[in-house]
Amino acid sequence: MANTLYILLPSKAMARQLPDWVTHPRPFGLVSDEGGIVQQGQQTLASLKDLAINARQVVLLLAASDVSLISVKVPPMSAAKLKVALPNLIEDQLLDDPSELILLSNPPIEGLCVIAAVSRTWMELLHAQMQVLQAKKLIAYSISTTMQTRSESMIALIDPDELVTELAFRLEGSTGAGLTLNHSINVDSQAAVAQQVLQALNLFSAESKLEVYLPVQYLETYQQVAVSDPALTTRVHFQPMDWKVRIAGLSPSSIDLMSSVSHDNQTSFDWGKWRWPLGLAAATVIMNLAGLNFQWLSMKREAQALNDSLVQTYRTSFPKESVILDPLAQMQQKINLSKKIAGQSTPDDFLVLAAQFGQVWDAAMAGKQPVASVVSMEYREHSLFVKTKSSGLLPLEQLRAGLQEHVLTLVSSTDGILQVRPGRGDRK
Repeated sequence: MANTLYILLPSKAMARQLPDWVTHPRPFGLVSDEGGIVQQGQQTLASLKDLAINARQVVLLLAASDVSLISVKVPPMSAAKLKVALPNLIEDQLLDDPSELILLSNPPIEGLCVIAAVSRTWMELLHAQMQVLQAKKLIAYSISTTMQTRSESMIALIDPDELVTELAFRLEGSTGAGLTLNHSINVDSQAAVAQQVLQALNLFSAESKLEVYLPVQYLETYQQVAVSDPALTTRVHFQPMDWKVRIAGLSPSSIDLMSSVSHDNQTSFDWGKWRWPLGLAAATVIMNLAGLNFQWLSMKREAQALNDSLVQTYRTSFPKESVILDPLAQMQQKINLSKKIAGQSTPDDFLVLAAQFGQVWDAAMAGKQPVASVVSMEYREHSLFVKTKSSGLLPLEQLRAGLQEHVLTLVSSTDGILQVRPGRGDRK
């Protein structure tokens, strides 16, 4: 079964405070193509290597605060021109130099395009660190583009960590956004952190309903804080977090933030997936080549046996002959010579060729206007050369067909000269 491994990554803010974050457990989910959760939990990247190698692809979920999503209207243009124009389209909305960012967009829909901006340095660092997974294919999305949405409600995901709390929120039809709230979490301050998080969500949600998803161990604390605030009690609904919530909004239009990051060790083709088909194809080719070679060797032996038989027959019939180059042709010559000595005609005799040609000529020219005539006949090289004279075109095809019935071949027909010789053939 083909599975996809999802890994939730920390924000840049947390990575700065915890440089060795790669050695700390990260939330992950192994999801089948049918959408079922095969395995989930928290493990270090090194521990996830086996799952990543066996998975069809690895998808990294970046903190929503690390990716800026901007909707802009664009005129009709090709994908190549749009890629070049991205920095100019959102230059006035960026705080950083566009050269320090990776800018990607989805295909425009009704003239509206969503552009994702993310730090190039951060993506290259993540890509380098993810090589420990040895993934067949590496993809990265902002979690604000993969989370589910619901009409008339803001969906918010809360991921508390040791030093920060990650927020991702999105309204239906919007691009989504996120915040990273710094704090120091301990048992005594969880309520204070929850109050800070809910106040931030209250500012962004305006008067819309809030559906908040967070780890089950934090549900009670956040519910108690929400009850104490009348502004939140009536419009906040808390639910436990799971991986289906995190990836329910993933679609073909989600922007792969890793698509423009190159690395020398990146696997460009999944050879392991094709090892059995390629092996089977190679075996088929080898078997076919072996069969062809065997057939060629068999035919070669058969041809050699026939040639040896002809040579032996020729030597038996003509023991005085010492030079044998083509036994079949030489035997035919001997037979024709014997017929001539005995007063018999051979197919390449002048009289035989002339008589047969005359019959075919008379039949082909019967009723033809203007009438063609034979000017001269010349016999050489066992062939009859006939010079004709005609004010029109000669019926060559009719002559050729008639000659073939007499086992004769019309070899050439240039300058009004017809060459006739014994044997069938297609040459003109």
